[in-house]
Formats: sequence, C-alpha cells, structure tokens
Amino acid sequence: MIAFNLSSMHSEASKKITVNFLIDFIYNSISFETSVVSLDEVARIINGDSTDIEKNKVTIVNNNLNGFLFILDLLEKEEAFTENKLKDLHEIIMKDLGIGGLYRNVDISVRGSNHTPPSHIKVYDRMKKYFDTINTPTDNIKEQIAFSYLQLMKIHPFLDGNGRCARIVLNYQLLKNNFDPVILDYNKKDKYFACLEEFKVNKNILPFMDFIDIKG
Repeated sequence: MIAFNLSSMHSEASKKITVNFLIDFIYNSISFETSVVSLDEVARIINGDSTDIEKNKVTIVNNNLNGFLFILDLLEKEEAFTENKLKDLHEIIMKDLGIGGLYRNVDISVRGSNHTPPSHIKVYDRMKKYFDTINTPTDNIKEQIAFSYLQLMKIHPFLDGNGRCARIVLNYQLLKNNFDPVILDYNKKDKYFACLEEFKVNKNILPFMDFIDIKG
C-alpha cells in the first residue's frame, strides 16, 4: 500500500510526478551522499514496507520523500519559494538526522573540489542575493533554473544535506515553470561533478545545463 496519496494533488506540476519517479529520484539523490540504501529498500520504504530495514535508512528515505511532497504542496497552493521555505525544506530533510533549518556557523571545505564555499559570516548575504536572483524575472528561465541548483551547491549554506535539499529545489523550479522533473543520475557522477566544478571555479553554467537537458 502506498504510504501517501499523489492523486489528492491536482496541480499540473503534481501530475508530472509518479511513485516510480520518486523512488528513482530519492535513490539517486541519496546515493550522492551515502550508499547505504539500496534501490529495493527505497522502493519498499516508499510503498510503506520498512520491515527489517534499519531505522536510519527509513528516516533518510522518508525525509527525502516528505521534502519532495513539501515542494509539491507549495506548488499546489501557489506559494512562493522563499528563504524561510528553504529552511523549512532543509529541516524536513534533516529530521532526526542532525541540525536542520539553520545556516552553518563554521567555515567548511568540500572534499575533491578546488572551490572553497564562502565563510559562514558571508552566508546570509550570499543567500539573500541568491533569492533575489532566482526570483527576478528573466528571458532565460532555463539558465535561471540551473543557477538555482548550482549556486546553492556553491554556497553550501548548511552543514549537511545541501545536495539532497538542492536536488529538490531544482525540481521545484522546473515544475514551477512547467518543465519536466529531472533525476541527477548517480551512475553519471563523474560528469556531474565535472559540471558542478566548472560552475564553482569558472562560473560556466553551460555544461550543467547540457547535463540536465531541460524539457517540457
């Protein structure tokens, strides 16, 4: 039995989402940060069967599911995606896993990247500029959508869960603008990380735009 009801949502955005999409999306999104949850386990948890699955795995999957349902609800109600909504989303993703909904208060580095995220002192200002940019009307909406993901990853405003959060934000922006949702394929992680690094270091957004190939 499905543990939630997509049919209760009636927006055009919600009609683009299926249970199979959510299973695939959540499995791939989690895989970028941890490999502890298998595709079969994700499918079972999403379908309401967590028998004999570790509690931490169930929490990670359900948090990601609830995060995606959160943005579908925003779209259903035609509510704006604000800075507070981002923090709400992060709190959902991090429930029972760590600190959620608060920007980091320490400086960090990202393993394997030549880019260092801004000091925690600058995070609030960078995030204000981030939301100003993604909420400003533009003639190049696809570029703005790609930016909404890449810049969030570049700022890395939270201590943990940035990727999981940003991948849901990306799909919010796509669905809001009547594009099809996307799954960032973990099997293509080398190409993905190269695109991400190209933006972080050289501010080149085009490789990532080609990578996600926005349609709809």
